[in-house]
Amino acid sequence: MDLAVIDASVAVKWFLDEAHTRAALALQSDFIEGRLTLRVPSHFPYEVLNALTSSRRFRNPELIEAARDLDRSDMVTVPLFGAYFEQTVALSLQERITIYDASYVALAAALECPLFTADAILLELGRRDVRTIHIRDYPERV
Repeated sequence: MDLAVIDASVAVKWFLDEAHTRAALALQSDFIEGRLTLRVPSHFPYEVLNALTSSRRFRNPELIEAARDLDRSDMVTVPLFGAYFEQTVALSLQERITIYDASYVALAAALECPLFTADAILLELGRRDVRTIHIRDYPERV
């Protein structure tokens, strides 16, 4: 079973029909069916729900259902503390990116696994220690 980190830009596509939603849903399917193990920073659910709220396409009942779906997914969230937290802060300062963005990159580096994203900032970062992959490149099942 493969291991990967995803950021909120990928999970938002599970709920909204956007560019590359099909690839994001293929990744979600692989996760649900046990072909892929996912790890995310502990702030991940909040960031996803905030993006859904900001989209203005979600009303209260739909947002609550999305929160329940995220909770039921049993995705392992990794708390920001210790060496991981220190790496996140260092990366944020070094690359001048948000703590949120840095936490995904630092987690993928710590776990030595790829990071899937649709975030242009993370894709442009181009760190040698993290394989950052645009979600559009996730293989869709036919």
